[in-house]
Formats: sequence, structure tokens, C-alpha cells
Amino acid sequence: MARGLRTLALVVALAACSSVKVQTEYDKATNFKGYKSYAWILQEPGPEQAPTARDPRIREAVVRGIDDGLASKGLTRAGPNQSPDLLVNVYGFAVNQIDVRSYGYTYGPSPYGFYPTLATPGGVDVRQYRAGTLIIDLIDAATKQMVWRGTATDTFDPGAEAKTISKAIDATLAEYPPRG
Repeated sequence: MARGLRTLALVVALAACSSVKVQTEYDKATNFKGYKSYAWILQEPGPEQAPTARDPRIREAVVRGIDDGLASKGLTRAGPNQSPDLLVNVYGFAVNQIDVRSYGYTYGPSPYGFYPTLATPGGVDVRQYRAGTLIIDLIDAATKQMVWRGTATDTFDPGAEAKTISKAIDATLAEYPPRG
């Protein structure tokens, strides 16, 4: 029992460290256990998608990450002459953001050292970052109806896109198949 509580505490602690926010929606009438194979709907990203989504190296990392994630769920990628159960489509978006925080106090000198004081003008922190969204759609190949969508949002620093995308894919596919 104590071991189970320690494991649960560790899982909760690790989840709290992650900044990836995941939302899923799915067709509640779908039997997800019936899906065994998938194929990609590969289309070139349009100008509305993030420049990183248009980068072939990043796109390849996304496809490889989703392939690995779906394989870990027991799904196999259908060959060229096979009919898949699911079709996979992916989108990516990113926007530049600025976060400005103003503080009504700053640290200033006093007879006792540096303490928060209102005697000097407040401080302002400005942070520039990119906010990204990754959307993974799973479509029933027979009916052409979307049966599951996972959306991951996170912030990332330039140059760390691949690592952030990998985290987003893992967090999103952790929600597949739905437990409800």
C-alpha cells in the first residue's frame, strides 16, 4: 500500500512539472479496441501553420513521435496495399507572445538591508516566448468521421522545438484510448 502511494505521489509530482496542457475529445460510441492499424493523411502544411510545422525536420520528428506513440498503444502502421482502421492527421500552430508583469514594489536599501519598498518605482518583468499548439486527429477510415482529437499546448524557447514537441506528443497520446 505504501509503495502504491509513493508511486502515485511520484506520478503527481512529475505531472505538476510538465507545462504541457492536453485536452481530448472523442466519440463516446466508438469502440477504440477495434482499431489495430493506421495510415497517415500526409498533406503539406499551409501558411497558417507555424514555421516549425513547415520545417521538414520538425515534421519528420512529429510523424516519428506519433508513430512510436501509436505503436506503444498496439497500433501498426498500414502498408501501401493495406486498408487501415484509422487515419491520422496532424496540425501545428505557434504564435509569439509577450508576458508583462508589473510589481508595485521593488527592492531598495533600508537600514536593515534590501527589502521590498514602495519608496522606489515598481519593477516590470517582460518575457517573450512562443506558445504552440499541436493537434492530432484520428479518423475512422471506413466512415471518414473523426473519432478522437488530442490537443496539446505549451510554450517553448527557440531551438527547443523538437524537445517540446516530443513532450507534447507523449502527453497527448497518453490520453489514447480514452478511459471513459
